[in-house]
Amino acid sequence: MKIRNLLSIKKLAVLGICVSFVAGGCGKMTESSIPELEEPVALNEAYRPVEYAAIGSVQVLMAAAVPRDYCNYYSANVNISQIYVEPGDTVNAGDVIAVCDVDEAKKQLQECQAALVHENETYDISTQISDTQIKLWESQAAGQDNNEHNKMDTADGTMDDAYGANADTNLDEYEANTDTNIDEQVADTGEFSTEQTEKNESTGEDYNTLIATEQENQRYDKQLHEYRVQKINEQMTSYQQIVDDGTLKAAHSGLVTYTKKLTEGRSAAVYENIVIVSDTDDLVLDIKDTAINEYKYSDYDKKYVMVDGEKYDVSEQQYTSEVLVLSKINNRYPDVCVESKEKPFLTAGQMYPVYFEKTKADHTLVVGKDSIYKDGDTRYVYVKNDEGGREKRIIATGESDENYTQVTEGLKEGELVYYNSTDQVPTKYSKYTVKRSDFDIANYGVQYSRSDAGTITETCDYEGQIVSVNVKQDDTVEKGELLYVVDTGEGKAAITEAKNAIDSENESYAKKIADYDKQIKDTAYDEQQLKLNLQLLDLQKKLAGADHTYQLSQLQSAYDSISAGNDGKGNISVYAKNDGKVSKVSVKAGDNVEEGSDILQITGNSTDVMLVQVKDSNNYKVYTDNIADVGERVSLELDGTTIYGSCIGFAGYGREAQKGYVNQDDKGAHITGNTDSGYGNAAFYIKLDNGIPDDLTRASAVKFSYVSFKKVVVVPTSIIHKQVNPMDKEDISYYVWKIDGDSVVKQPVILSDYTSGSNTLVLYGIDEGDEICLAS
Repeated sequence: MKIRNLLSIKKLAVLGICVSFVAGGCGKMTESSIPELEEPVALNEAYRPVEYAAIGSVQVLMAAAVPRDYCNYYSANVNISQIYVEPGDTVNAGDVIAVCDVDEAKKQLQECQAALVHENETYDISTQISDTQIKLWESQAAGQDNNEHNKMDTADGTMDDAYGANADTNLDEYEANTDTNIDEQVADTGEFSTEQTEKNESTGEDYNTLIATEQENQRYDKQLHEYRVQKINEQMTSYQQIVDDGTLKAAHSGLVTYTKKLTEGRSAAVYENIVIVSDTDDLVLDIKDTAINEYKYSDYDKKYVMVDGEKYDVSEQQYTSEVLVLSKINNRYPDVCVESKEKPFLTAGQMYPVYFEKTKADHTLVVGKDSIYKDGDTRYVYVKNDEGGREKRIIATGESDENYTQVTEGLKEGELVYYNSTDQVPTKYSKYTVKRSDFDIANYGVQYSRSDAGTITETCDYEGQIVSVNVKQDDTVEKGELLYVVDTGEGKAAITEAKNAIDSENESYAKKIADYDKQIKDTAYDEQQLKLNLQLLDLQKKLAGADHTYQLSQLQSAYDSISAGNDGKGNISVYAKNDGKVSKVSVKAGDNVEEGSDILQITGNSTDVMLVQVKDSNNYKVYTDNIADVGERVSLELDGTTIYGSCIGFAGYGREAQKGYVNQDDKGAHITGNTDSGYGNAAFYIKLDNGIPDDLTRASAVKFSYVSFKKVVVVPTSIIHKQVNPMDKEDISYYVWKIDGDSVVKQPVILSDYTSGSNTLVLYGIDEGDEICLAS
């Protein structure tokens, strides 16, 4: 079963690890020499034996045994022509499982090729522009230095103030005339001349800064260009592979458990899962709702899983740094999975508690923290003596956890130590011996139907009116056959709009070129700078031409796409994209349709697979966020007979976000995802052992497990007691009264979230053979 919300323990008490060992040992005992204090008061006598145990903490998470999944996807955007497999099919690695539209891939490849040509051409021209700009600044910087040198020579040779004044006046007039000429150029030539004006007013130091900045930009532009070329080449490689062979081959052998629903559309995004194959012979423990970025127990000393009452050490599945980086960038993290080298036998769909222990002190004498009293730096306890009274005894303590404290001196194993219990210790009770048993909570799929293979719903891509439906129910159609015609009323307008976009691009380009030509005509500088300025303008014209050619090709492609199948009056013909049989026709001529409306369905052969949907019911307790796990056994009742089957795949998770997968192949790490099922609720596929009965109208809901545990500690809910911290009402813990020899002691326990009838699943604190007080 897939528990989407409640699978993990939501609130875990941190419980001291108190695992008893049969061993001897003692510490130095010191009789109390402290002043006589008031005797502690309890509702009745409460003692707990000193024992050997470990000091630390434990956390428990819930895992489900699920098959390892292998995703199959395209590394480019494609249109799927046909999927050859269905959930429940078995495939071998290398089998062809789907094929995409090669014609669409050819179109995408051509667009990539055009984009690569445009990228290389514009980068080459831009580099030339940058080099020319640097040369121009170098020339202007040199001219600025010469002017400064001439000014210094004039000042040094002036001995007459009047002459100096005249010289300054002449210089001012020269600068004023120069500014006037530049202003006129700005007015005549526009932006380019304005840029030159700013540069003419710069100092030599300013030019050096501009040159250094431009050179740094060149290095950055080069890296960016190389990255773009790399990505375009990767896309071209992907599309070329599709053009050469548009088939999708199984990456691994196993059971097909998911296929993309073509009823929701044929287009598949890059790395969208088309088919998922699961290896049912390779089960892993998936800790649900605990993603790797939320996992906090990697540094815990002990990690183990309980399988059928036996303990098996586990370790976390490791992910590469590339996967971790990709997950962080996309903020989508895989669940934590654990595995055991001992390979215990796991049952698909069954749940297993996974334990994480952190030990501070191992195999040491411990007492409950509620037994220890303080007097300054002195620690002491009350020990039951041979006469049945109490004696105070000083002790030395070490490590502590939530419930227990290590005793290094002053006590020995088996001594009875008083503990402070304000709870009524039971005096009248019967003994309940803890046993391990199975624990299950049922869930139900109340809606189910036969799942036909390869059903494709043709939906309308336009809003309009149906002109004609050219096929009828039960017709056999071939790829390319006319299915229907729809009058969009906007066909002519759409074509006109696309044509106007082309005209607008041509007009914009013509105006831009005219502006450059005018700047070339009006440019007036010294001979060297004039030559460089003309080179700049010429290169800018080339860059504008390259951009224009590319944009025009894109607009023309869009125009051709809109015109395809459009008669220019808005009547658009729609053709079959693959062979099949028309199983349903939803419209007729004259019907008004909206974009996305169902027109007809084309179906393959019927299968022995049933689609089960999990929906609210008045007759059953349904957990709508839960579906069966692949391999899990299911059943239904028909005329007093139980019919069994197995879950063989999943269709969707309802309101939950669709599951994401992190995959790594020879091209690197990728995040892949599934198409929304469109059902609006959780759904999965099953196969019945003996096929689908002819009449299921009298059958019950499909029964499967919400939770399922084998050989776990299950006790009557009545023996469990709740304890609320008076200082923190949110701090709630649980305990049982455990019979320990002649004593009754309070034993903390960790509970699961699950109760079934009058029973509760206990995860930690008591085990098989323990005796618990059951109120009489």
